[in-house]
Amino acid sequence: MNFCNSPTFLLATLFAAWSVLDSAHAETIVHENDRIVFCGDSITGQGGRGGSTGWVGLIKEGLAISRPTGGQTLIALGGSGATVGAWQIFEKKSRDNPAILDVPGVDVKATLDGGADIIVIMLGMNDLTSPGVKDAPADFDAWAVRYHDLIEALKARVHPRVVALATITPYTEDNHSPKNRVEGELNNRLMELAKKEHAVILPTHEAMMELLEAGRGFRPDFHVTADFVHPNNVGHLAIAVGMLRGMGESVAAERLLDKYSKIFRPATADLPALSYELSVQEASPDESCRRFTIHYQWTPPVSSAATPVTVIASVPEGWKAAPSRLTGSTGDFQVSGPLDRLVNNVTLIATAGDLKQQAEIHIPAGWRVAVGKGLGLGWTKGDYDPNKDHLPLDQELSQDEALVKPVIFPASGTRPWQHYIASLNFTGHEKPGSVDMAAITFYTYNDLAYGVRWIYSDKERPVDVILGSQAMAGKMFAESIRLNDDVLYEGRIGAEPGHKKTVDGKLHHGWNRLLFKSTFIQWQWQFSIDLAGKPGDDLADIRYATVNPP
Repeated sequence: MNFCNSPTFLLATLFAAWSVLDSAHAETIVHENDRIVFCGDSITGQGGRGGSTGWVGLIKEGLAISRPTGGQTLIALGGSGATVGAWQIFEKKSRDNPAILDVPGVDVKATLDGGADIIVIMLGMNDLTSPGVKDAPADFDAWAVRYHDLIEALKARVHPRVVALATITPYTEDNHSPKNRVEGELNNRLMELAKKEHAVILPTHEAMMELLEAGRGFRPDFHVTADFVHPNNVGHLAIAVGMLRGMGESVAAERLLDKYSKIFRPATADLPALSYELSVQEASPDESCRRFTIHYQWTPPVSSAATPVTVIASVPEGWKAAPSRLTGSTGDFQVSGPLDRLVNNVTLIATAGDLKQQAEIHIPAGWRVAVGKGLGLGWTKGDYDPNKDHLPLDQELSQDEALVKPVIFPASGTRPWQHYIASLNFTGHEKPGSVDMAAITFYTYNDLAYGVRWIYSDKERPVDVILGSQAMAGKMFAESIRLNDDVLYEGRIGAEPGHKKTVDGKLHHGWNRLLFKSTFIQWQWQFSIDLAGKPGDDLADIRYATVNPP
């Protein structure tokens, strides 16, 4: 993700890029009094039942603004958890029986039997999250075959004038994450399908990523999703804009952007803005010093656009910044240092005349993580028994010396260790104890992960170990947590009340080892493990490492 390179990034031209979003049709495909039916998953369900702020309502509003006599009818058929294969089943079963999905009162049978002038299909997210596909070209091709069969079944059922295929919206807000990389493969298959089926592509993924990039030019914590899967209000707007542009309704899209600009860009009174993007440079997990690129973006008020800005990078003791000072509305700092604090703070200070703005960048301590294929021994019909899931590997990895060697997983051979740092682009955000496997690998059923960090304490002390999961749907994974030789927890964090649990732990004087094991079954795979001191103990002396300490 790169910020706009304009030196002033003026509000008047911020969204000019929207006008060049690719569309398969230069002219509109929407006619007056069209009946438009949307088939999808929970994202479509949210769009349909979200009223005026849901993306289906926003499309309707955009059409009404640009063509007030249009009279189109929009109907959303969205089913939570639906994959392409699940929708094939929905379509078949609804030939004989009514079916209500996520939108109350909207029957699949009656809707499809009533026909459609335009049928829009928006599927694929659950094929990524469930997951219904593996990270392999043969699986991508098989997914495309299922999608093709669904298109043919819907065409035969509703006799549409136009078939439109919406690209899969982002899973995580890092466009280069393993999940989004596979998503890109599936979206490429959609492009090929559209050509064969003479269908229209609706660039919803592209619209969401473009709006995310634009918003982050002002705020580093700007988001287009509510949970890294489903859209928030900005995401709903982006989906509506992407669909309208794909339909050839650029005027309607621009009208919506103009009307709702306040939800994605600050008012003039809120400027100046200083934003940044933090990128981790690749390195061996055995390196104690981590390197980062910080790309900053300065947006002044229009009245001060010509005033040069100077930005200083202030780093923690023991860290380096190169350069330490830059002039210009955009620039890159290279910073490096050990992630030995729970949170390592880098401060950007921008000054332009009498204007001054500051941005605090919080870089959490890391984890050393290895992921491979497990056996899933503890799972029986959705229940988890940790006693059945104990592996010889568990005992081996309880020793420090084994944590520097590649890990031999029981069902996938040897896998290397990786360095992981929590990020704003993933579930858990930059919470220091958070681990979101979507940042590390395209996980599938029975994937197994081990992770470790070492913790130095100046003294022996009791601590609270706070376990949690911020996943919107991820109860089907299990964890084992150890602190030194003590097993603190075995079970499913996502199944705990409120998806959280606090257990007692004890830090020894010197270095301590915090180790987790987690097995994935379904949906999101994220959890957090944090330490808190007992009353009167702020743990200020604690230090962290992901390299085996001496």
